[in-house]
Amino acid sequence: MNESYFDEFEAPNRLLLGAGPCTVHPRVLRAMTQPVVGHLDPLFFQIMDDVCEMLRRVFHTENYVTMPISATGTGAMETACVNILERGDTAIVCRNGYFGVRLADIAERCGANTVMVDSPWGEPADLNALEDALKANPGTKMVGLVHAETSTGAITPLQHAIDMAHRYGALVVVDAVTSLGSHEVRVDDWDIDVCYSASQKCLGAPPGLAPISFGERAMDAINKRSTRVESFYFNLQGVAEYWNETQRVYHHTSPITMTYAMRESLRMMMEEGIDQRHARHAHVAAGLRAGLAAMGLELTTAEDYQLNPITVVKSPEGIDEAAVRGRLLNDYNIEVSGGLGEFRNRVWRIGMMGEGARESNVLSVLSALEMILADSGYEVAFGASVAAAQRSFANNGIAS
Repeated sequence: MNESYFDEFEAPNRLLLGAGPCTVHPRVLRAMTQPVVGHLDPLFFQIMDDVCEMLRRVFHTENYVTMPISATGTGAMETACVNILERGDTAIVCRNGYFGVRLADIAERCGANTVMVDSPWGEPADLNALEDALKANPGTKMVGLVHAETSTGAITPLQHAIDMAHRYGALVVVDAVTSLGSHEVRVDDWDIDVCYSASQKCLGAPPGLAPISFGERAMDAINKRSTRVESFYFNLQGVAEYWNETQRVYHHTSPITMTYAMRESLRMMMEEGIDQRHARHAHVAAGLRAGLAAMGLELTTAEDYQLNPITVVKSPEGIDEAAVRGRLLNDYNIEVSGGLGEFRNRVWRIGMMGEGARESNVLSVLSALEMILADSGYEVAFGASVAAAQRSFANNGIAS
């Protein structure tokens, strides 16, 4: 019988450079050690208000219904779909990676007639195909778009797609799980109806909360539903009454310590500056890409559509990508992620997100990759990738 549960557990201090969660700053971890108060304590209400106000700034919105769902990003995805969609509605989902597949799956589970607009993995969503689908499906209720496809490293420009969807009378739901905090996301200026994210990526907190924002069109559609929302836990009206500063109607027990963490991570973003946070991610990503190119490694995504927080790298022919990840973890204490879906066993996903988006982390992972790939029979010019990253950092001039 395994009785290891009697042993004290101490997690290793890994360098988390995968697709999430990212490394968490000690300030955020310290915030989580504060004494737990009740979820209906007036002091906690102030914490909630602080979180909502800072989230509005990060989303660039005045939407009153802007708050964190007590779940991971998939919970926010489900919240968006289950509140917007009723059985028999039509939803069009742009699928250009694993999380577009998931969004379509959830829409189908809500009983929607779900139409998929597929694009090759590693490319942005095909907006011409989206318009064809909108023309072929009059009365479409929702268009779902993944802004930053974590599985492929591709970002989809949103404005044209949003304007197009609105011309056809559809609501726009945007997955910004990986882009919020690293790329510009402007909910009001871009006229996004529902936008959601997650705590554990570029916002810099542990996994467990999922920020979401609903605009006026979306709230009007929810208020005019002919059927009740089929989820109790993700019923927006119930959750929003708890987060409403004038009501505070009990809905569920909020994760207190996670909310402390979210507040502190958002405070750190306000101190750094949102634009400066975006610039840091771009700076670090440019150095990483320069280093990978110097090793002769190829990315899955064209330069114009490359995400900054996630870089997806093709494993060279003849190299066991899982073995490389295993050595990174076991020999160098560095975690990177493997591929999902069509990219399974074919790529590495290297994350530079939140606190992890630092020059020193780029140099660490490049140096380790040189050693491991050389041992695996891949020709490497030792130091070339690190030097290329250093030149990129020096030319850019933004300290990180």
